[in-house]
Amino acid sequence: MKNNLLKLTLGVAMIAVLGTACKKENEGTPDQKLALNEAKAVIPVDGTAAGQVTNSSASPTAWTAVNYSLLNNATAPALTAQVKFESNFNGNITKLSGYALGYYDSPSVTNVSGITLTDISSVSLGLSTLGSNSTTTVGWYDYNRTTRVITPVAQRYAVVANNTSIAAATAVYVVQLDAVTPTGTTGPFTTTVDFHTKRLK
Repeated sequence: MKNNLLKLTLGVAMIAVLGTACKKENEGTPDQKLALNEAKAVIPVDGTAAGQVTNSSASPTAWTAVNYSLLNNATAPALTAQVKFESNFNGNITKLSGYALGYYDSPSVTNVSGITLTDISSVSLGLSTLGSNSTTTVGWYDYNRTTRVITPVAQRYAVVANNTSIAAATAVYVVQLDAVTPTGTTGPFTTTVDFHTKRLK
């Protein structure tokens, strides 16, 4: 009888210990939870994703640059970003260190999802910035200084790569500017930059 009671007591104690261990294992540490919450979704090769940058400024002519990771489709520190959005309502796209920038004018493709490596294979990647378009400067938007309306240049795509040669690059992105929407007339001013990114490599 005593042996049976002892076995029963030991059995209950073991179940309690195992239950506590399982609960702790499933809970995870705060650091583990934080790491999961901060994980970013990487754009897969041949994948396309919508991106957005928002910012505010006390002046319509002074905008803080926003670094952006095209791979993770999110704002990021300069060390992990490929480009930054800056200047005119953050509408300019500028390459960061280690990356090259160019543009591609498609004769027929109206959506970045339809751009292929073959399309951009001969693109020259010698620019530092794509901003306001003019008769003397190639840009990716037209800017009306009177109305402050910014209109993306149709079928013009920014090309960003980690090499000055598309063929030699191991990371290639194509970005289509969808809209730059400024608000505010006397300040503070805000801006929303909408775009789509396709990863080709």
